[in-house]
Amino acid sequence: MYSLNTIDVRLIYAKVEKKLVYPVIMILPKSPPEAFVVLNPVAGLVNAQVLKRIIENRFHAAGWVTRLYLTEKNANVSALVTDQIKKGVDLIVAVGGDGTIAAVAAGMAHSPVPLGIIPTGTWNAIARQLMIPFNPVRAIAIMTGKHTVRRLDLMSVGNSLHAMNLGIGFSAMMVKNTSRENKRQFGNIAYYSHFLRQLFGLQLKKYTIEADGKKYRGRATEIMVANYGMVGLNTVENLLEIHPDDGKVDVLIFKARTILDLPVMFWQALAQGKKRTPRFRQLLASRTVTIETRPAMDIQADGELIGKTPVTVTVFPRCVRVIVPG
Repeated sequence: MYSLNTIDVRLIYAKVEKKLVYPVIMILPKSPPEAFVVLNPVAGLVNAQVLKRIIENRFHAAGWVTRLYLTEKNANVSALVTDQIKKGVDLIVAVGGDGTIAAVAAGMAHSPVPLGIIPTGTWNAIARQLMIPFNPVRAIAIMTGKHTVRRLDLMSVGNSLHAMNLGIGFSAMMVKNTSRENKRQFGNIAYYSHFLRQLFGLQLKKYTIEADGKKYRGRATEIMVANYGMVGLNTVENLLEIHPDDGKVDVLIFKARTILDLPVMFWQALAQGKKRTPRFRQLLASRTVTIETRPAMDIQADGELIGKTPVTVTVFPRCVRVIVPG
């Protein structure tokens, strides 16, 4: 027996001798909801085939149909996701690290279809920010059961969209020096080792920043346009008042000359909540941010190198619907 919320009712008019006699009511079972799953098979240390079976089994048990796509190097994941949304899927699921999730989210701007996340990456900054469990079974249970939907911001750079952050200086050098193989083999340790090396080679570079029409100049070791997932630590981002759904980005300018400047800089920015000090400045932008440096410097966005300065970032406020714990 079908209930009203699981059927489609269609009126079919029967014609007898070209005359409308009466409407015939046909009760048809509603097709099950469909999830398109983008799975990065080399993210983190998980076994892709085991994870694939878990995903298929758990969604099937909840009454869903799934189609899985295993990412390939240099694949245009964003375009693929956009195409699947046009075909009418009910849910997009990103399975992987921050880069995979960000690429999937970039293909979902202004879509009514929600994004579900199963974090399997090295650091999982996005999942930490949104309080999404790392256990795949629990993450799927949230998508198919009780949950809340948050509308998150995106950042546009040229023809591409990015979800978390864009960095110039310290962070870009870390990304440049940490290979995909290192991340898979050593996990977080791969980042930490390069982080420590970078600390002893801090260099101040000249910059010009235009944020919502206002210009700022100076020297910095790192400039970060942060939407969320800056470091994957909610406490730090809450202290800096960085939120993924506030319709703006935060421009963080770090001016540490040596490693000895770091404790004071972080104390003033985090513990004292100062937005401007001799070693740190925090700006806000709700429309655009343009950054120029001398000399030109590498840029990372969501953990991937995307080019060199100058760069212009455009804010897309609250344009992606993401499933989070209820």
